[in-house]
Amino acid sequence: MWAKMKSGASKIAKSIYRGVQQRSLENLLKRELVFNFGYDNKLAIAEVLVQKIVEILDLYAPEKETVRPLQAVWMAVDREETPSRGKTAADQEHRTVVVDLWEREEIDRLVGGANRLDLLPGRVARLTKQAFAQNGVLTVVDLSLLTGVSTAAISRALADWQEAHGEVLPIRGTIHDTGMSTSHKKEIIELHLQGHLTSEIARRTSHDPTNVERYIRNFERVLDFAREGIPVQKICFYTGLGPRLVKEYRTIAEHYQLLPNEQKVGIT
Repeated sequence: MWAKMKSGASKIAKSIYRGVQQRSLENLLKRELVFNFGYDNKLAIAEVLVQKIVEILDLYAPEKETVRPLQAVWMAVDREETPSRGKTAADQEHRTVVVDLWEREEIDRLVGGANRLDLLPGRVARLTKQAFAQNGVLTVVDLSLLTGVSTAAISRALADWQEAHGEVLPIRGTIHDTGMSTSHKKEIIELHLQGHLTSEIARRTSHDPTNVERYIRNFERVLDFAREGIPVQKICFYTGLGPRLVKEYRTIAEHYQLLPNEQKVGIT
């Protein structure tokens, strides 16, 4: 008897609440696919697509309760993204990150008369490190938009902070080898020549140890060819490296007096 009463109550509850239960984002998306995109005979596929869309939405837009005042949600490039020729931003893997635009202590310093640009290096360092810790990397343009200053000001702030702390910040240009700057490679090679271990270099430059070893290996290859007096263009051919990078490696070798005197003139 009790089982029958329980079953009847359950049926009544379903009839009362089923309409609200079905009023969901998943069902709204499924209806859109079925009625407007020809998935009426592909319900199983529609359900899989709906779940994937919901997962992307959750990743893209975190709950507002998780974002505090003075923070911002930003779409960064995934730190594991592999750059390749012809790949556009739309083709890249992205990662939603939550970063602190300001800290209370910085606001206090502004109240005390501090110049906003004086605070910029520390803010830039924080933003890049917070994004990196969440598996994202920010570009100079991202940092410019987040802080409201020019890209030139961001570049100066990055350089100032890195010079003061002896550490390369993990922006996209340094992590993914994009852009015109190869200062991170220079930093890695110089640390190597100063006797630092790969693990320490990786930590100080925010690079994967495998990439650190690759940069060192490429430098050693360029150095071997340069010591033999091989011109830059032929070194590029033998190593597959670009002329700008080969010349930078040669400059480092000259600075550390690793080339014979007759090779320091600069062979092209």
